[in-house]
Amino acid sequence: MTIKRNISYPVIAAFIVFSSIFSMPASAYTQQDLHDINSKISALRAEIAEYEQQAAALAEQASNITNAIAMLQNEQATIKTQIALKEAEHEQLVADIETVATRINNNSETIGFIIAQYYYNSKVSTIERLASSESFASFVDSEVNLSGVSDTLSEIIEENRNLKDQLEIKKHNAELILADLDTQKNQLVQKEIEQANLLAQTRANEATFQAMKAETTSQKSALEEEQQKILQDLARQYNATNITAGDPSKGGYPYSGQCPAAKLNGTQYGDRWGMYICECVSYAAWKVYSTYGYMPNWAGRGNANQWLANARAAGYTVTSTPKAGAVGISMAGVWGHAVWVEAVSGNRVYISQYNARNAATGYLPGQYSEQWVDQGMYTYIYFGG
Repeated sequence: MTIKRNISYPVIAAFIVFSSIFSMPASAYTQQDLHDINSKISALRAEIAEYEQQAAALAEQASNITNAIAMLQNEQATIKTQIALKEAEHEQLVADIETVATRINNNSETIGFIIAQYYYNSKVSTIERLASSESFASFVDSEVNLSGVSDTLSEIIEENRNLKDQLEIKKHNAELILADLDTQKNQLVQKEIEQANLLAQTRANEATFQAMKAETTSQKSALEEEQQKILQDLARQYNATNITAGDPSKGGYPYSGQCPAAKLNGTQYGDRWGMYICECVSYAAWKVYSTYGYMPNWAGRGNANQWLANARAAGYTVTSTPKAGAVGISMAGVWGHAVWVEAVSGNRVYISQYNARNAATGYLPGQYSEQWVDQGMYTYIYFGG
């Protein structure tokens, strides 16, 4: 099984990209800078997608290997059962051979005795046998017995001949069974070697997969850090003011007691709309649902920068004009950002949000905040018509 080994090149590329990103002071950001950074991040997202594809391929390979090992174990168990059966058959044949050999030996002794008796009787004449008999009746019995001895001798000789033929067949079958046993034992050894190799390969694949997963997670964390820097810089450019922790009930968000959740490591809980809790999109989804009684489930395409396309496809109004009760979407950064419009005043909008690191949140992830910002920072979705 071949495993891709091209991990190092994307890592180097990622390092170069991050070096170029982080070397730029936040205060130096311009719209063109943000465009360039977004382009670089998009390229890096493509590399991360390749990482994830490779990781998925390795996971599938590991699953296939696991199945192969299970099949090998079944085959081994079958072979072991067959070996045990053959050994039992061989033991039975050995016992049969011993029984036949004993029977042949006993018959041989009987044949010797009968021949000796017959030989002795054949040396005595009929007149002598009659004279030596106690009576004529005993003479007749003796003659009959002598004739019967001859018949018995023929039967025993025939039986011995048959037994010897059986003995040869059983010995031949026993030799075949032993040869078959050797073959099956060799097969078992090969299966065990194959299993050991597969297990070793599985461990190697798993180590590679874990390394790729760790690298991908690290890159995502770095991208999220950059995402927040971009959002903060945009907020400065769009004259964000009055940043505050705002509503003590945190917009009524039902998951606020669990925030910040485990961040971008695959262990966050999902909300009922397919978003990770304590993220901006989960909060925005909650506000839509609590205000209008319905929010689509966009699991699998729930990044903030996917919401505009989702909304258009669902028939919702997407506009540059804000209004209270709309969701604002920024396309900046890797995942974009979603906010809830609380109020509009001139060209300014008052927003509430989750997971925007700012002074009000102590620059921590997964926290609630409110602020004023110029309306041009967002594109707006009207979920309420």
